[in-house]
Amino acid sequence: MENYFDNILIPIDFGRRTDMQIQQAYLLAQLMNTPLTLIHVVNQHSAISYNNQQADMSYSEADDSIVTKIRRLALHFSEKLNYEVNFVVLEGNVHEQIVEFAEKSHARMIVMGKSGKSSPLQDSIGKYTAQVIRMASCPVLTINNIIKSSFDKILLPLDLSKQIRNKIAIAVMFSRYYGSTIKLLTVITRENFNSEKEFVEKMNTTKEFLVENNVACTTELIYNFSSSQSVASRVIKYADDTESDLIMIMTQQEKDWRHTFVGSTASNVIRNSQIPVISITPNDDVFRNI
Repeated sequence: MENYFDNILIPIDFGRRTDMQIQQAYLLAQLMNTPLTLIHVVNQHSAISYNNQQADMSYSEADDSIVTKIRRLALHFSEKLNYEVNFVVLEGNVHEQIVEFAEKSHARMIVMGKSGKSSPLQDSIGKYTAQVIRMASCPVLTINNIIKSSFDKILLPLDLSKQIRNKIAIAVMFSRYYGSTIKLLTVITRENFNSEKEFVEKMNTTKEFLVENNVACTTELIYNFSSSQSVASRVIKYADDTESDLIMIMTQQEKDWRHTFVGSTASNVIRNSQIPVISITPNDDVFRNI
């Protein structure tokens, strides 16, 4: 496990977004000074795991082709990028193996495509991606059609969740890596209009905290009283209008969030955003992972 410790984890299915995932993860890893680890999970009768230094366990012919394929992919990008790229092949339930490996290796982040190669819909979140986002204790960055070499402008939509500190902590980290400007956004709807004062107070308090930590910050309050436009679509439009490079969202605030689906607003942001989205889970482990 030492070869994988403190890594950026890249689950791959050899689909069309695999190269983009690796490129985006590499751009993050350079600043974080952490290795990359490709991971592929197969449903076989016996578990196998390899890295690019050794391969001394027995495996079937079918496994052989997968191991050979991922080894070549890791070697290709290691030489192309002149960077450490490890790999591992595991057996079992796909999302459970990814989440478990991320926890054991203290992964800083998981980088995934929005949808896998098996997804029939372009504008959808792959089953395994959704499950990893929901269960991972470290941040999960999803990409769609655009990768970013820098994150100069980071958009943070705010709500009244008590777990906002998780998201703010990671925003501060990203700002220190990239010199980012954090853009705080609150969307006022008919449903939360009576809490407008609380939203403004929270946004101002958050801005004060960020400024005290030497983070450039702007705030914006927008209104969405139209039933034809969702909060997610307003967030995405604002990201487009302000040329933001990254959207940070909290996936769940429910007590039993691990056993529920990703919230509808978060899900729609991930599904429809063209720029990368980083999903943060409401747990304390996130502080130790990035």
